[in-house]
Amino acid sequence: MSKRVRTPLLRSLLAAAAGTLALVLSSASPAAAHYVYEEAFTYRSNDLCVYDRSEVSHGDGNGYARVDIDASTVLATPSGAYPCAWGLDRPAGYIAAKIETYVWLGAYWYLCAETDWVYNDTTSTDLAIQAWMTQPRCGQSYYATNGVGYVWNNNWFGGAVWSGAHYLPDYSFSAAEAPAELPEVGDTVGVVDGSGEPVVDADGEQVTVIVAAPPAADPGSAAATTSAGQDGTAVAEAELHPAASLLTR
Repeated sequence: MSKRVRTPLLRSLLAAAAGTLALVLSSASPAAAHYVYEEAFTYRSNDLCVYDRSEVSHGDGNGYARVDIDASTVLATPSGAYPCAWGLDRPAGYIAAKIETYVWLGAYWYLCAETDWVYNDTTSTDLAIQAWMTQPRCGQSYYATNGVGYVWNNNWFGGAVWSGAHYLPDYSFSAAEAPAELPEVGDTVGVVDGSGEPVVDADGEQVTVIVAAPPAADPGSAAATTSAGQDGTAVAEAELHPAASLLTR
């Protein structure tokens, strides 16, 4: 892939020129009611930066999720060095992405479904994956995408970005209050089954999982084949698995 300076990286270039080196340089939520996203750097260093864009939308009315992960490094020019402004090629298997889909049950977020890890299948600077719901997996409520992404550089570096909340199915109307707080990377959250009920173990204790944990192994092989999306980005189709079923896999 080309190592051109992409739009999010151009933001970094301009910010660096102005002397702004905040860890999170960009965060946007479009006003459109059915299309919600957030984007941010989840890791920055002199050698590697990881940029994450996470989206949730109504799709066909039942839900759509997408995550884009971009690897970059410093851009050296005669006028100076600009962090995170030059696309960094990573070999196949060195960029990992996963979608975690969460549902709001009135007081807490619960993990509803997630994809397997998907890895870049060729040398690339970025990876995007998308997943569709044939129906709201865990009942009518607010849903959010936690876009998880890591890049290998002798270890996994990255994190996750929450998309913001979207009520599903899209044609439903509810007086339920929109959630204001979201879990953070490393927090533990409960798991719900297909009926939207929290999963408990044999002792009646709530089953929990860790939010946005990195891949457990070294770089892996691609789990899905990429194809060009509408914006020209290579996108991999990924299947959402019910979270409760993943506990026994």
